[in-house]
Formats: sequence, C-alpha cells, structure tokens
Amino acid sequence: MLNIEHLDACYGESRVITDLSLEVSDKRIVCLIGRNGVGKSTTLKSVMGLVKNPTGRVILDGEDISQLNTYDRSRKGIGYVPQGREIFSRLTVQENLEIGLRARGDKGSVPEYLYDLFPILPKFAKRKGGDLSGGQQQQLAIARALVTKPKILILDEPTEGIQPSIIENIGDAIRTINRELGITVLIVEQYLDFVLGISDELYVMEHGGIVFHDQTANIKAEQVQRIMTTGSTTNNGAYKKVNVTMK
Repeated sequence: MLNIEHLDACYGESRVITDLSLEVSDKRIVCLIGRNGVGKSTTLKSVMGLVKNPTGRVILDGEDISQLNTYDRSRKGIGYVPQGREIFSRLTVQENLEIGLRARGDKGSVPEYLYDLFPILPKFAKRKGGDLSGGQQQQLAIARALVTKPKILILDEPTEGIQPSIIENIGDAIRTINRELGITVLIVEQYLDFVLGISDELYVMEHGGIVFHDQTANIKAEQVQRIMTTGSTTNNGAYKKVNVTMK
C-alpha cells in the first residue's frame, strides 16, 4: 500500500530524517511512535510532500509519488489529519465537511456513515469549528479527511490534548474505519497504551530513523518504553538500529 524507501528529509540545511524506510501494508493499522523531536511528524509531512526530501521515495500502490505536489498526492488516495487538526475555525461543522467534498471534486453529499461514526457531526452541524472542544475538532478533522474517500488515512497525534473518554471513541472509530471500510491507517502517536491497543504493527523512531519494528501482538509495553527511554533495542542499553526489509 504505502512504502517509504531510504528517505531523507530536511528543513533548510538541517537534516531531520536519514535513510528512513517503513512499510504500511494494505488494510492494516500501523503506528509510528517515538519521543518528541525524533522526526515522526516530518515523516508524515514527507509522505504528503510538505517538506524537502533530497533522497528516497514515497510509493503508493506501486506508484512513485515523490515528485507530486500535496494536492495530487491527496487525489491519489491519501487522507491526512495533521497535528493540531487544522480545521477551519470560522466555518461550521457542515462547511468543514463540504470542503472535503470540494477537495475530491465531488458535488455530492457527505456520506451518511460519518454521522453514525461521529454523532457530534449532525448534532453540531451549524456550530463553528472553533467553538468545538479539542476532541470534537479531532473527530471533525478525521471525518473531513474521510470525505475524500482515501485509500489510506494518516493521523498525526490524534490523542493530543483530548480527554480519555474521547480518546476511546476515536480509537473505536479508527478500528471501524479499518475493519469495516477497509481503509489502511498510519498513525503517529506518543500515547503508548493507545498505540498498543489499536495497531497491527508498530515502528519505533529515534534519531531520525527506525530503530524497532514488529507485530504489535509480539510487543510488550516495557520493551517499547525502554527503547523510547534509552534509544536501545537491547537490555544493556547499547544502541542498535533495526533494518526494515521492504517487500
């Protein structure tokens, strides 16, 4: 579905990601976790064409999209919810959703399943986005991305600043999106319990690269905590970078 191959990313002259590779298989929920400042959000921005990538490739469904602009990458089937959500605060909930329709060139209506998935949408349809709580804004942002009918949904820190009960609702919605709609999901996150409870596969990032990757079912929380604390995949604290084999 989505392959990132040997990617570098830069802000100006500063290199943030070096030789990063990861794979998101079709219809899977994959999480990328790591401490602040290790390059997680930059990885997602690289997928969307929002940062400079001097080397490496981003491949979607076998097609190299590395040279496409952000708009065309979205049209290829990537739904992106950035950190901070970036909804239109002066527009109503309904108008925010309709922006998604325009983005895909569709004059139709918002899919009804979104109202079932996120009951706050019809309830607050005429309320301005800026008047919603953080959790409600996150639900709106995810719904707006889904309006574009993506093949893959990319979420950057979906639990940030959200109360636990809403985090649980968002987790349930992501599982439904994945299992019932067949949409592949890539999540950047720091909340470990959320990650372990929702993902099929987990990547840990450190120093601008992947240092650990496994099926979530094989992973213990203490193992990930140790890696995130020490940057190590071994018990003695020695740093060991994990090679990710691309299919």
